[in-house]
Amino acid sequence: MLISPPFLPSGTTTEEDFLNAAMPPPISAASGTGGAPEGSFPVSGGFEWHNGLHLEAPILAHGYGCLPVRAIADGVVVYAKPSPLECTDQGDGRTYDGFSADATSVTWTDIGMLVLAHTTEIGASGDTPTTVTFYSAYMHLSQLAPGIVPGKKVARKEVIGQGGQIYGHRRQIHFEICCDDANLQKLIGRKIVNDYSTPGFPGPWRAVDQVPPEDGRSDSVFGQIHIYLPPETPVRSNPPISHRRSGDGKRLEQELWLSIAYQQGRSILTTRDKYGQVIASREEKEPEQFEYNLYKTASERHASLTDASDSSPSGWYELLRFGRNLGRDPLPADAAHWRKIATADGELWADLNGPGTRKFSDADCLPVMGWNCYDDDPSPDDQRCDSRRMKLLVRDPADPESLLDRVKLAARLGKPEVRAKLRRTICKAPCEWDRATIVKRYGWVREQMDKPNDWARFERHLLATSFDDLPQEYLDAQWHFHPHEFIAHFRQCRWLSEDEVVRITRKSILDKNGQEYEKVSAAEMKNRLRFASDKRPANLHMALQIVMRKYGVTQPHRIAHLFGQLAAETGRLEFMMELGKDSYFDKYEPDTEQGKKLGNTQIGDGKRFKGRGIIQITGRWNYTAYSKFKGISFLDNDTAALLSSIAHLTCDASGFFWVGKQRYLIDKDKKLIPNGKQGINYWADQGVDKTAALQVTKCINTGGIHFEEIRWPCFEHAWYVLNDMEVMPMNFKII
Repeated sequence: MLISPPFLPSGTTTEEDFLNAAMPPPISAASGTGGAPEGSFPVSGGFEWHNGLHLEAPILAHGYGCLPVRAIADGVVVYAKPSPLECTDQGDGRTYDGFSADATSVTWTDIGMLVLAHTTEIGASGDTPTTVTFYSAYMHLSQLAPGIVPGKKVARKEVIGQGGQIYGHRRQIHFEICCDDANLQKLIGRKIVNDYSTPGFPGPWRAVDQVPPEDGRSDSVFGQIHIYLPPETPVRSNPPISHRRSGDGKRLEQELWLSIAYQQGRSILTTRDKYGQVIASREEKEPEQFEYNLYKTASERHASLTDASDSSPSGWYELLRFGRNLGRDPLPADAAHWRKIATADGELWADLNGPGTRKFSDADCLPVMGWNCYDDDPSPDDQRCDSRRMKLLVRDPADPESLLDRVKLAARLGKPEVRAKLRRTICKAPCEWDRATIVKRYGWVREQMDKPNDWARFERHLLATSFDDLPQEYLDAQWHFHPHEFIAHFRQCRWLSEDEVVRITRKSILDKNGQEYEKVSAAEMKNRLRFASDKRPANLHMALQIVMRKYGVTQPHRIAHLFGQLAAETGRLEFMMELGKDSYFDKYEPDTEQGKKLGNTQIGDGKRFKGRGIIQITGRWNYTAYSKFKGISFLDNDTAALLSSIAHLTCDASGFFWVGKQRYLIDKDKKLIPNGKQGINYWADQGVDKTAALQVTKCINTGGIHFEEIRWPCFEHAWYVLNDMEVMPMNFKII
């Protein structure tokens, strides 16, 4: 899934700063909320359900006008309604002033509305992709972009409209993200059992301190890794001697959660209590940069075993990366995952794979990390929020009786600690814009109005700002997410759909004279991802995504560097082996200088160990290293050929090379010597300019062959598609 905010400002640095600048709330606060911005999620005003956020479009850099509204992801327009021109007619329901009790006050509210359906992937179970559909809705647009009509396909970052007015406040939109029951279950990986009479299954809501009975989902895994540590978790004061589990020693004696975050080489471990409160945090410094050295650490733990017949470095690599082995490579059943963690009493070593430990990732939307579902409102057709769980979340713990006082509850909505908790609530409530139900949902307001004419004006406003032709699929999507949090959360996923891979892969290459050649259609690119030929295996798409996830190629700049390289290595996914007649590979034979560098020792090694994979590994030395990593031999003609005929191995062998490769230099004696950090991710993290792309290229092809005409332009293309730039910089040329 690739996803962006609806506004794309420039000039920010960190991810958090960018998202805050891209989705700014209105400056004005809602009355009676203690300072909460107008249009907050999931409740606002008089403690009423509010299914989205009001956002204020950022002003353009030159000070005139504001940023346009853009599609947050690839999708299809399922509803489009333009707004009429602004007027001052008091008889028009759109001139109602929602902020004033003065019946003569006139403001304007735009009612331009768009609903987009987004179908994408967030992972896979076996060969079956985990496909999800969610909706983004944009209300109060002053105008729609030209050509935005139902049925139109739109791309992420495409301009779809312009912010309008809400009760006279300009440059604003109401923005929401929602889905139905089936897709909620797939998005958060939690069973949706709407049967509150079944013990242990109170709907999709889960108690924060509930002991997890099993590991989290394995189809979708992204972001931080979260591990539940039961009281019996083995611990020790000193570094481990053995990496197999033993039955003696000390125990943790308390329930804890440990979160592992990998960030450009860093590994940060955060310890929480059973309620999710942070206790302590530490950054792993041994070895120096833990993520870049995962391959080395995994190999060392495998090598430490006296009997390694049931082990492989690849299995250990996944244990270190995910807290468990998601793949198919050997890992001892009694493997211990020792990591040094911080607790309230100091630092100690804990076995994160001990008995009773449970492993998750951000994809599980854990209650202990603040995520929970709220569908216990006994009167869902009433706009008032009567969810007891929501009230418990918001109320003042020092004033338990405030649970019954809507005024007191609403007054807490502006408190930072409450706003932080509300960001990860997922709430079930009917569509706000359905004309057939809107009067009923606001009927309770009538009882609070002093004059009959007040209700008549308000009812006219409700009907004028709602619609009677909304698509049923959108009306059925009653689970609503905090839009800012949804986007921030799923920007960590980056499991690419087939369509996204096609878009990232550049379709044309230019020759030295700037003339286009080797143009590949989108249909042909999909064919290469799906079907086998005599040069490649079938089902490359799924295997590629699994390998990118395994080896941490999940950040836009890392993905762009990978796609820039594989474009040259595979002819843009056309072939997964080095091409040429048998005689071509004589240059790799043991009696040649090149063959000796590749570690070839037997006649026929040149052809036997030809380049294979999406980043082609070549030579006996590389094939031997990969065999050791997987715990399987690829050292004869038949098994070596598997690296270009089985999609998983085709991609995984290249992933191994990506994280296990140190960049080498040639010294004065013409010998290869290590230079730099372990793994190509380190070099990819150095930047997105031409110098960084060349450094990555030299890790793969020391001569920089095809850099100017293929690797660099294909990197440029992928980087633009993946990032959040609204326009292509001047020095970028996309075909």
